[in-house]
Amino acid sequence: MGGDLSPASHYPIHVPTIAPPQVPWQLTGNHWLALPCIHPADGAIHAVGVLHRGARAAVEFAGDPGFVDGTGPALLRPVVRVDGEERRLAAEGMAWERALEWLPTFTCKTGDLVLRGTVFAPFGRDADIAGAVYVIAVENRGSQSHAVDVALEGVLGHRQQRVRTARTYDDAHRASIDEGVLMLEGAALPGVVALAIAADGDATVELHDATLPRFAIRCARSVEAGARVEVAFYLGAGPERDGARATVGVLRRRGWRALLGATRDALGAMEQSTGSDAIDRVVMRHLTF
Repeated sequence: MGGDLSPASHYPIHVPTIAPPQVPWQLTGNHWLALPCIHPADGAIHAVGVLHRGARAAVEFAGDPGFVDGTGPALLRPVVRVDGEERRLAAEGMAWERALEWLPTFTCKTGDLVLRGTVFAPFGRDADIAGAVYVIAVENRGSQSHAVDVALEGVLGHRQQRVRTARTYDDAHRASIDEGVLMLEGAALPGVVALAIAADGDATVELHDATLPRFAIRCARSVEAGARVEVAFYLGAGPERDGARATVGVLRRRGWRALLGATRDALGAMEQSTGSDAIDRVVMRHLTF
């Protein structure tokens, strides 16, 4: 038989390229849940993705359909008010670091207050949970006490299912408050994924506009001169609202300090060493989950 029958000559292989995102997102997650779009400018979470075995896909919640490019409102945005005045995070710059390459943490200043935020998805012994935690610490380096309001504000503006390509859910978005816990889900039954969000300690939950749900979870604290306070918000996922609420309950009972400690220990045990710090950082960032 004559001719060249090699695959290369008759069946050219096209390898698609994917352009890098316009926003240099911070990201984290665990085996259950991904936070792939944490904005480096203000610490806002623009999307949450949850693996769903029944759908054989990821189910994603976002504040806006253009979340990948950072457009539109965020799903969850940290907001700080000091003595009744909202302070824009990163007005004086926001520095990021990544503990163990998988725990994004920012530090910024506003007046005589220093803010430090950490976002993580619990992982490790007794901590592998379908959820995430957002902790914001406020340190008062001034000589006067301050009334501080730390909140997560957001919009549920988009839900979609993704295997490789995204398909938007066509039912309405639904938000509700259940005994101080904010619930986010779709209106259609049976549900696929629901999210529950709650604060650690006393908080006020607000909900506006049921057609395009806007919400806030606020924690009012007093920070004395030279003191430090910490506020934690828990996000739990479930196949429906009761499961999501139960997940938040588990997170709150175990507490963010224990969950963060277990996650650090588990990630530390997974550290790889190649002899090159630069390569080690790449390995940890891309092969952890």
